Amino acid sequence: MNVSNENDHMIEKILSLFRWVFLIIAGGYYYIIMQGTSISFLALLLFAVAYMTAAEFALHQTPLNSKKYYYMTKVSVGFDYVAFLWLIVLTGGGESPLFPIAYLIILHVAVYWKFSGGMLAALFLGGGYTGILVFSGYSFTGENLITYLFNWMFLIFIGVLGGIIVSKERTMRSKNSQLEDIARKDFLTDLYNHRSFQEDLRYCANQEKPILVVLADIDYFKAVNDEFGHLVGDQVLREIGEILKKQIGARGRAYRYGGEELAILLDSTNVEEARECLVNIQLAIRNTTFTADGERFSVTMSFGTALFPLEDSMVSCMKRADERLYLAKKQGRNQIFWYNQNVERGSQLSRF
Repeated sequence: MNVSNENDHMIEKILSLFRWVFLIIAGGYYYIIMQGTSISFLALLLFAVAYMTAAEFALHQTPLNSKKYYYMTKVSVGFDYVAFLWLIVLTGGGESPLFPIAYLIILHVAVYWKFSGGMLAALFLGGGYTGILVFSGYSFTGENLITYLFNWMFLIFIGVLGGIIVSKERTMRSKNSQLEDIARKDFLTDLYNHRSFQEDLRYCANQEKPILVVLADIDYFKAVNDEFGHLVGDQVLREIGEILKKQIGARGRAYRYGGEELAILLDSTNVEEARECLVNIQLAIRNTTFTADGERFSVTMSFGTALFPLEDSMVSCMKRADERLYLAKKQGRNQIFWYNQNVERGSQLSRF
């Protein structure tokens, strides 16, 4: 989980808590202070409880990057808007003490859509509020007019201020993320570096996240450097890095482990998908043609794999992946030695 997602998730949990607080306050105000008995308010109350319960489930039980989580958190903005206008109607219109809830809604929208979102939220809330007052026969004179104008002014103020604060915070977060990304990546291949690999291994081990651990090595890479020069060797590494990123996508990460040695961590929740991804990587590299001094050539890679947590601890998995990479190279290279093969039986190596 990245830092941005963690921060937004924390904001959503805080806003969800505020919704419950405002729900209790609104219900208490309507039934106790105003002694209202409207069926529509009861319907709103029941709908709010049902929706917020579903939202709580989404916040705590669904993955942050899932569509379910995305739509639940974004749809909540529309729910807040409709619920706010309904509450204003049922709790006194222009005299409603619940108007400040609008400020919270503006800040919520600004979190996702920054300055433009904050301003649009302020305008929509102000427009809806004005419509309610017009249809309820509100008198735009004297103190009522002053109250109305002050409410509008504070909506715009919160929209501007909230939007600016969030925009600056997001810009700063983006710059920090870029700097962190630079520090975590290998300059030549744009793959994540050895330090990032160790950090991600530790994270996966602590979370017991199912992953396919892969150690890989470019076959006869020294011969490429000797025959064509290190600049060509660097170009080979760069292009292989691009292949890895393209083939892996969101399934995992690729790393430059050191020299011509690479590492891959693949989400193995679905083991067959992880296996297929690795096979596609091997084929894509083998089918790529390089050119140097008018001569065309290709390279292959050997892979050793281990499955965590199926094969004991992360340390054990790293050791087994390294042993299997050694056997893959010893038995002829250009092959994958799979996690479910006995490391003592090289005759069972998978060849492609």
